[in-house]
Amino acid sequence: MQTFKALEDALWQACSDILAEIITDPKMIRWKHPTGGMPDWKITDNILFLNLDEKDDAYAQQRDSIFNTVNGTVMRSAYRTRVWTLYCTAYGPESYAICNRLKDGFFEWNVEAPLWKNDVHLVPDLPRCRQTTEIFAGQWWERWDLTLTFNELYKAEDDVGHIDSAQIITSTSQP
Repeated sequence: MQTFKALEDALWQACSDILAEIITDPKMIRWKHPTGGMPDWKITDNILFLNLDEKDDAYAQQRDSIFNTVNGTVMRSAYRTRVWTLYCTAYGPESYAICNRLKDGFFEWNVEAPLWKNDVHLVPDLPRCRQTTEIFAGQWWERWDLTLTFNELYKAEDDVGHIDSAQIITSTSQP
């Protein structure tokens, strides 16, 4: 994926594809929270909020470099893994079904393939769906949360230059 926005777009599309039968209005899958500060949907609406965050993970702290000569210059390809946490917060009468569907849906080929093509992979250690019903304006709103983790192969390339010439001096020593 490389850019944060591209990764967000790909994960949003994956969630939209997975939930197409439950959430039919694409505006009901959103990033983070309503900007107006209070719910702009009804208690009977099914809605999903996504929040993507880079995870502090030991696996993400490793970096490997490979040096290759390309057109007379040396290129360094540095590889590392970015570990991402996707926080999914679902509201509505189908909020539990939304979380469960997401949990299973990321294993479907039509969802996995576009992510794999861009070196993004779900970590298959799936957490439980967590009920976190909340009160707002004197009403209890049905809410379920799910947290998914993804690994992304990240590649950075640098032109580290080239050597125009080298001088080699040899000498012999007599015992």
